[in-house]
Amino acid sequence: MKVPQSLRDLIEGAESLVYIEDLSGKRGLLQALNPLVKLVAIVFMIVVSLFISSLSYLALICVVPLILAIASRIPLRYLASRVLFIPAFAAVITLPILFLTPGHAIAQTSLGPLAISITSEGLQNMLVFAIRVLFCVSSLSLLVLSTGFDRLLRLLSSLRTPPIIVQLFSLTYRYFFVSIHEAQSVLIAKEARTYIHRRTINYQALKDLGSILSTLFIRTYERSERVYMAMKSRGFEIDNKNRLSLPAFRAYDAVFAATIFTAFGLLVVAL
Repeated sequence: MKVPQSLRDLIEGAESLVYIEDLSGKRGLLQALNPLVKLVAIVFMIVVSLFISSLSYLALICVVPLILAIASRIPLRYLASRVLFIPAFAAVITLPILFLTPGHAIAQTSLGPLAISITSEGLQNMLVFAIRVLFCVSSLSLLVLSTGFDRLLRLLSSLRTPPIIVQLFSLTYRYFFVSIHEAQSVLIAKEARTYIHRRTINYQALKDLGSILSTLFIRTYERSERVYMAMKSRGFEIDNKNRLSLPAFRAYDAVFAATIFTAFGLLVVAL
């Protein structure tokens, strides 16, 4: 993804991050699997990772999402743009562990009467947490990118998820793009009336973004009320009876599930 140079580029980048339908239509390993098999396998992978405290083993299982992404024709750069921020944020919020964990000091300084030291145990705990978050986020991102939103809703419905929750997810996803396009039209109107020599994000641009977001919130709320009244006037009701079904299980699904369960099961035994 290119570096945003203006607010409009930033909005377009947000839309590209959320849009997931293109990759789910490709011919790849994960795209051909039954969504329920993918969900069970990825949840099992994540649960196993929670019991791993060795950096070497965590680094080893982080290769699995990379292999699955390549086999599913999901560009690694595209995947990295969605997952790298969260582990970096997790590492930042766990920085106090470096100083609060007792153990062997690898760096030490003093601020007046206060001595501060970084321990090797604290550094290992921080890295374990960050890498574990990276693995979990990467695995869940692969599930979403390779399945597509419509099939995810079908999966939720087949798992007896309350229909109101499924409908809420559906409306939120679809009207997110309506809000994005509304914001883009506001930004285009603003740029058409304002001469800007350089298209860069600066303090004034961020102030303008605040006013645009507040205006957009009001317009979105008003539109949601109009859409809801229009739906009710046309007889819209949440269907509690119809349950969507998933594709039948095949030998392909069984082989994939057996491979994942065997590999991660042997890892648990090795621990």
